[in-house]
Amino acid sequence: MKRDLSKYHIIGESQAMLELADRIYAAAEHWDAVLLTGERGTGKELLARAIHRLGPAKGGKFVVVDCAALHPATAESSLFGHERGSFTGAVNRHIGFLESAHEGSAFLDEVSSLPIDLQGCFLRFLEEGVLTRIGAAKAIQTRTRVVAASNRDIKRDIAAGRFLPDLYDRLNVLRIETPPLRRRGEDILLLFRHFMNPVDGERLTKEAADFLLHYPFPGNVRELKNLCRRLSVFQADGEITPETLKRNLDSPPIREAVIPTILAGKEY
Repeated sequence: MKRDLSKYHIIGESQAMLELADRIYAAAEHWDAVLLTGERGTGKELLARAIHRLGPAKGGKFVVVDCAALHPATAESSLFGHERGSFTGAVNRHIGFLESAHEGSAFLDEVSSLPIDLQGCFLRFLEEGVLTRIGAAKAIQTRTRVVAASNRDIKRDIAAGRFLPDLYDRLNVLRIETPPLRRRGEDILLLFRHFMNPVDGERLTKEAADFLLHYPFPGNVRELKNLCRRLSVFQADGEITPETLKRNLDSPPIREAVIPTILAGKEY
């Protein structure tokens, strides 16, 4: 049975994406924690939203927590909340991200950036389903679907003492790796035409199409989307040639000799 993720704005027909869709659908059926790994720009938040909408937590909120943006001074309050008067400036009760996601899903983006002094509390939340607001006398029972994501090698963070191994084990229940765009050769032109309007999509020359298929896209789908936006704004007329693409790419193309052959139809 083919799993369709296009209604969740996840576009792709390559073998890598078909296998990814199968894993997303399978993982979504359960409350277990999901860890999304892979390079930046591969659409991990879109996948997390799909897991939420396909699973038993779909009736609740989908709460995004950008762990890299948590301020050290307020991170605990942001995650777990606080009671009125629990510290200077706490003039009202505050409901944290995790409590807000009760009966829904919490997406912890860049979870490897979670402050080390909060990781133990978060581990307890995952293991026991309870959290305690700052200044509260008792814990609160919650039921929250947790989807975490990281583009870093968390095992390196563990070795460096920046991440608790027990927390990694608890998050790494259902692990899903997001494939880079360079491993999704069949999807590159499909995505290009998806991001461009129909008229602009037809301005792509054969040589430019070949260039896209050989380009490694270090920024993955996000880089391709940005490229299409630049072309729509700065190159509104005329053919889209390889030189047009080079002028609008985020980074210079690497030598073609080191790029895996995509046009040969080989599996990779």
